[in-house]
Amino acid sequence: MSRQNWQIDALLMLGFGTGLYTFFKGFRVYREYRVLEDTPEVPIRSVAMGLVHVHGTATGKMTLTGPVSHSPCFFYKVDIEKWERDHNRSGWRHYRTDTNAVRFYLEDSTGRVLVDSRLAEYDLVRSGRREVGDSGFSLRRLLAGRRNPRASESGATEQELRDYVASGGFGQVVRSFPELTMTGGGAQTPGVIGEVFAYARTIGFGSVDAALGRFRFTEYCIVPGESYTITGTCVENLHPEDEHDRNLIVKGESEPTFLISWKEEKQIESGLRWRALLYIFGGAAMAVVCLYLFIVLVRLGWI
Repeated sequence: MSRQNWQIDALLMLGFGTGLYTFFKGFRVYREYRVLEDTPEVPIRSVAMGLVHVHGTATGKMTLTGPVSHSPCFFYKVDIEKWERDHNRSGWRHYRTDTNAVRFYLEDSTGRVLVDSRLAEYDLVRSGRREVGDSGFSLRRLLAGRRNPRASESGATEQELRDYVASGGFGQVVRSFPELTMTGGGAQTPGVIGEVFAYARTIGFGSVDAALGRFRFTEYCIVPGESYTITGTCVENLHPEDEHDRNLIVKGESEPTFLISWKEEKQIESGLRWRALLYIFGGAAMAVVCLYLFIVLVRLGWI
């Protein structure tokens, strides 16, 4: 078998496997669509234990700082890509994804409920995108995507973003919490926090050498004052502030559906329905075509 035939064989097998994976993933998305469709939206005051579907405004006392936009938020996800060249080809490749979250309240006219957004599936407005290592003009950066109108105009500097890459996002996690920030000498910092900063230094925090190259940062946030639709599992809040703070929405153990979206209910359901159809029929078509081509090439003796 020649090298070229071997490559064709591998590509067809990869396409067949990808098609099957996409096909079965479509059924998982369809199940999520049916769960959302069968779970009616209720006022927050009426939530009960189990799977709930609510809509309201994000509020809370403690916030984080978005690493890219410097916007206050309750959750951020930063997708980091690095520009790489390989065999005369170049492009953006995934480098790392960082997330951080604090609990927040979802509030409507009837009440509020505490939300722990960790482990959710997120459908959020992009709050910022930056590139470092390329000072040239980029039309894509000028026109790309929808920005959150509440995002801060004073975003991170290039050096801050390079430090962020070098620290593995660790330094930003520490700086996100004011109570973890040094106020003077190390003696004023609690022992555990001192160890945190010491560890950050050992992994190369602030080392430009660890962040050489061209990087692109895309940030998504849950921000105060914005409306969100949440489908998740309501459990008992073990540390309530008062008698009206006894519920907590999390990712359930028996029901994995946990979605936080900036869209309205009908938009979410429509998007999931079309995505499920695309995955199911697109994946099936890819698998069938790759299998058919493989059989034909085998019969022709090309593989």
